[in-house]
Amino acid sequence: MFISDLENGSKITLSIKIGSENVEFVSKVMDVVPKKHAILAEVVKDGDKVVSFNGSNIFVDVYFHPENDSPIVFRNVKVIVYKDKSENVYYVIASNSIGITVNRREAFRIYVGANIVVQKGLNRSANDAILKDISSTGFGIVVDSAVAEYEINQTIHTVFNDEIEEVNQKYSFQLYGIIMRKEEMENGKVIYGCRLNSKVRGLDTYIMIKERVRLKNKMGN
Repeated sequence: MFISDLENGSKITLSIKIGSENVEFVSKVMDVVPKKHAILAEVVKDGDKVVSFNGSNIFVDVYFHPENDSPIVFRNVKVIVYKDKSENVYYVIASNSIGITVNRREAFRIYVGANIVVQKGLNRSANDAILKDISSTGFGIVVDSAVAEYEINQTIHTVFNDEIEEVNQKYSFQLYGIIMRKEEMENGKVIYGCRLNSKVRGLDTYIMIKERVRLKNKMGN
């Protein structure tokens, strides 16, 4: 399929590569322009400013996730900011290439490194840990093996609180996960990879804003 074969209202993911950095934004198809092999998409904003993806070292891929099927990616698309006669602003995303079906990707993860308290099972004692990273589908924790030992398929629970000062917003998430992976480190620490039991409301938005702020601070713009 071509990018102009996407339907209005389809959710898409913009995967941006800036040098060695990667960041993802969620958008939506607002209209299609078949003759130009293009779509009009919802813009991403930083405050009141529309985020632009122009630059010699910026590359953009667009991912479309069909329901119950593998993602389709449109590589190295062209993205420009467009304002219509009614002053509505869109991204014009154009690609002459056919979309390629790819293997299912893991959800985009961000590094956290926050101190948390983890409870295993129900009504069990809690242990200190570090929330290593988090995505919309799972999270990773680091635990001292001398403090606690968890097993594969065990259910754990933690509360993660954070404040993003740049947008003056506080977040609090209840995370219930099943341990899927265990990796022992040489320093006596153990990394546990966990899958979330269910979708956590607001987590996608938090991850997007957090990564956007991190990238903006790193680029000094």
